[in-house]
Amino acid sequence: AHRPGVVTIRQDCGRVGCGHGIGHAVELQRVAHRAGGRLSSLQPIPVTVKTFESVAVDVISDAPAQVIVNNQPDISAEIAAKVISIDVLEGDRVEAGEQLLQLDCRKTGLARDIAQAAFTQSQARLSFARSQLKRANNLKKKNSISDELLDQRSTELKEATANQLTQKHNLAQAEIDFSNCRISAPFASIVTKRLVSEGSYVVPGTPLVSLVRLNDTEIEAQLRQSQVETIRNAEIIWLESKNRRYPLKLRTILPVYDALSKTARVKLGFEKQENIWPGADARLFWTTGSEQLPAQYITRRNNELGVFIVENDKARFLRLEDAVEGRAASVNLEPMKLIVNEGRHRLNDADQVEVITTEQ
Repeated sequence: AHRPGVVTIRQDCGRVGCGHGIGHAVELQRVAHRAGGRLSSLQPIPVTVKTFESVAVDVISDAPAQVIVNNQPDISAEIAAKVISIDVLEGDRVEAGEQLLQLDCRKTGLARDIAQAAFTQSQARLSFARSQLKRANNLKKKNSISDELLDQRSTELKEATANQLTQKHNLAQAEIDFSNCRISAPFASIVTKRLVSEGSYVVPGTPLVSLVRLNDTEIEAQLRQSQVETIRNAEIIWLESKNRRYPLKLRTILPVYDALSKTARVKLGFEKQENIWPGADARLFWTTGSEQLPAQYITRRNNELGVFIVENDKARFLRLEDAVEGRAASVNLEPMKLIVNEGRHRLNDADQVEVITTEQ
């Protein structure tokens, strides 16, 4: 029987189709509206739903990063001398011990020869002092020498011993100075800059060439306090540069926040040796294993952002306090909780709903 105020709708397969689903239910509502009536307020609103497990995405954080080199020295002169030759060009790869420059060795060579002669002389004096003391001891046994002369021979031996040690050290220093005429690479590296020219006169401390050590890069990033806490517990960390992905491991977090930027420096190393250039544009990414709800399922109601879920055939508006419009949001839901997909824009909290389709 027809009740006043309620439009009775007869399904006509020729007009709206006999298919099932939310599109069919919505079409029936349009027919009722054109008829000038209204559906019963008790009629549930058709919706489709998805499980939270099927729509959740991993929480991925990111920040700018730098590829830096741990060893990038300026090789300096350790003696005063003229540059005789420079054996490398900028961009050359050199191995450990390979010659970079040659300095004039004539002065240091002479100094080494003089030190060698002084050391030889000190050895002779030490040998003579020992024989003199031995002779004095033999004479003392025969009471043929005074105690004063014996003490003198003993003192002469001590002086000769000290002098021999001094000359030995002087010779060692002269050998070091002579070896410093040849400037060699301390490790496998690339020559990035020549800082002097052939014929230049250098003194101790003068920079000669700049090197960058090969395969000695790491990653540095400046992270905010909230980011520091998440990367400390990250399950996966990686770097992206020039469309390539490099697995990383956290090495250390410097326990100091910059007073101005309020960020802390984080150091990370590569999981395996990578051939990536220092200074390359890069971005750091990490995930903690937690999940977020994509932005497309977040709806605004009463000036608040939240998500509609289905419980006991009713729509429930779950408010998300930290949600930002247009961005995924953290939410604590069970994996099989039903998230409203189609039909959510017509819903209000506590509306009766009819689940048309559930997508796992």
